[in-house]
Amino acid sequence: MPSQKRRVKLNFNFKLRVWVVGSVVQLVRMLYSLRPYHLAWGETVRKSSFKMYYVYILESLVDGDYYKGSTEDYAKRLLQHNNGESQFTKSKMPWRLIFVAVFDAKKAALIEEKRLKKCNKEYLKWLVTQPQNMLNKIDS
Repeated sequence: MPSQKRRVKLNFNFKLRVWVVGSVVQLVRMLYSLRPYHLAWGETVRKSSFKMYYVYILESLVDGDYYKGSTEDYAKRLLQHNNGESQFTKSKMPWRLIFVAVFDAKKAALIEEKRLKKCNKEYLKWLVTQPQNMLNKIDS
């Protein structure tokens, strides 16, 4: 018997409606791909379990040098830099925050931090003015 195409309406608890046209096997594959890989069937996710990671650039008010880093809490990290808790930055205090970008994965933030550490100062000055800088969105 040839497989028949079925039209199935899926309702998720976050008000997303998806229409699937295809076989049951395709439907199961699609549902499995929507499930986060680290959750077992039936587990729920709390909003607090999602972490955001930030890449930031600090500018020294002493000599204008830049410091690039990544963290889960950029405001707390700025305080640590300005309190002398970081060996590398304590000699050039005070620092001001000039760039923040947000990532949903730690690996992506670390890759971006590593990329920024290789960039020249002119590029970083340009980057500070771009829309991906969260600080530009806060000011407007």
